Parts: sequence; structure tokens; C-alpha cells
Amino acid sequence: MNTTHYSKAAWLTLVLVLTCVAGWEAYWRHKHYILAYNDDESLWAYTRKQIYESSPARPVLIGSSRIKFDLDLATWQRITREKPIQLSLVGTSPRPLLTDLGNDPNFKGTLLIDVTEPLFFTPSGSFPEKEANKRVAAYPNWSLSQQISFQINRALEANFLFLDDLNLALNPILSQVPIPERPGTWGGPKFPYEFSVNEFDRQTHMTDAMVADTAIQNKVKRMWLEIGAHSPRGAIAGPPLLDILKATKQSIDQIRSRGGQVLFIRTPSDGPMYETEKKLFPRAQYWDRLLSYTQTPGIYFSDYPALTRFTCPEWSHLSPEDAERFTQALIPIIEQKMGWSLQRDLSASSSKSSSSSL
Repeated sequence: MNTTHYSKAAWLTLVLVLTCVAGWEAYWRHKHYILAYNDDESLWAYTRKQIYESSPARPVLIGSSRIKFDLDLATWQRITREKPIQLSLVGTSPRPLLTDLGNDPNFKGTLLIDVTEPLFFTPSGSFPEKEANKRVAAYPNWSLSQQISFQINRALEANFLFLDDLNLALNPILSQVPIPERPGTWGGPKFPYEFSVNEFDRQTHMTDAMVADTAIQNKVKRMWLEIGAHSPRGAIAGPPLLDILKATKQSIDQIRSRGGQVLFIRTPSDGPMYETEKKLFPRAQYWDRLLSYTQTPGIYFSDYPALTRFTCPEWSHLSPEDAERFTQALIPIIEQKMGWSLQRDLSASSSKSSSSSL
């Protein structure tokens, strides 16, 4: 059989595919896109497996997007020599994650829970819990083949922009097409690419363009206003709120019974976002009651001058530079509140290193 033509066709196909891939990658690099990792189920499961190494210096973080932006993992590691384990999920209530950790007999570590009231205080089974429930359910079934695929993707995502599913897959690209919505419909928020980038350790941060360009910031602000306009009116109260408090206390008590420790954190917001949150979720009825009912300490940013000097470019999250400063200011407050000793004697270590080099 003569296979010459098949060989030529195969080589031609390979050349065409590689040319298209290279052209697609070059196009996005020309657009100044940044390498990022997909914050998918596999990355979350990979991070979830690390929780058994938790200590006060290496806490587990659960919450919504604010603590993913606002607590800078590298800064925490620089100060304590331990990098926190980031399990928070964007736009999601942390309560399913808290339930999961409470039910895990092997988790005996330190847990920091970020409270964003419109997401934390949502009815059980509502949309803000959907993604958290999905990942909690998928984690025990994270198969060997999925883990191998994850390691392969990890190497590829570190080098190729076009593998960014959040921004460069077909659906996200089509969602940016300026097609007017039909009256009475809403397809959900369309955040600009520059708003956020996800790192392998699940740190999320704004791009330099987002921080520098007020036009991009205003786009994100409009998205918050749209989300608010399409969100349920009024805050949860009465028996549903009591059910949330009971379930939260139960999970925290489970963690404490194994020697674990829990701390609530209310990270910054400002502008109309903060004013709306205070109006819909009065502190005495939600934050204070949460701490009192669960008998758990908490840090509310506005109580500490060192945590109130930051401005959120789009009302809800800190810039990367302010996230570093916020984390530096937060660690001593946590130490004082909890009696932990997080900061290592870096100056002594540095002096020792200098002496040895001499």
C-alpha cells in the first residue's frame, strides 16, 4: 500500500494546527493578556488536599472573592514562613465549605472565614452555594486520571495564554460580543478581563490595567450595580437566619472539639457597596449575632485604624499593593486577638545569614 499521500497529509495537518495555535497564542499576547491558571475543580481539589498541613501560621481560608483578593498569600508567607491554604470561591457562600471541614475528622487546623454578608447570609441551597456544593461533592471522587491530567494542564497553563478558560474559551469570548439584551432579560454580569487574574496558589489579583484605568474600574462598578438590581430584595431573617447560625455553630464546634481554631474576618468594602451592605445587613443583627451565637472571635475591618486606610478601586476588593499592606496590618491584629505567635524572628534569621556569608 502506498502511504506517501497519507504521510504528506498528516504533516500538512500538523503544520496547519501548530500554525493556528501559534497564531492564536501570539494574538492574545499582542493584546497584553497575562498568564493565569484556571480556578477549576481540579485546582481546588489539589489545594484542598493540603489542609492537613494546617497550623496557625498556615491557616485555611474560606470565603468569597474578597479574601482571595485582599489577603496576599506571598506577604503572609514572607512574614510567617507559611503560605495559607486558599479554598475560597468567587461569588460563593463559604458555608458548604465550613460544613465539609466540620465533618472532616482529619481537619484539626486553623480556619479563617471571610464574611461577605450578601453571600454568607443566603438561604441553604440557594444559588450562592451552588459552586461550593459542587466542589465539595467532587473532591472525594477526584480520580487518578484527573490528577494526572491536572499535572499536565498545570505545565501547559504556565506557558500558554489561550488555555485560560475563564476569559479565552469560546463562551467567554462570545459573551463579550455587544449584543443588546431583550427587554426583561439579563444574561448575568460581564466583567472585563482586566478585573482579575488567578495564580496557581489560587491567589486572585487585579491587573495593572485595572488598577490604573478608572474606565475599567467603572465597568466593574456597573456590574455590581447590575448584580444588585437583579438580586433578591431584602435580607434573610427569622427562622432561616437562625438555621444558618445553628449550622455554622455546629460546624465550628466540630472543628474545636478536635483542637482546631476558627476566626471570622470582615474584609473591606467601601462606597455604595459598603453603604448598601450596612443597610441590608445591620452589624448588630448579623455580624455581632454571628460572633455571639457561635462564640467565635472576629475581626471587622472598620474597628481597626490600620485596616481602614484602604480604598477599593471598584468598591469591593483591594488592589495588589493594598492587599500586601492589608495583610501586613492584619497579622499583628490576629496575633493580639487570638494569642497566636505568627511572625517569625526574621531579623535574627537575616543576621545569622549575613554572618555566615561573611
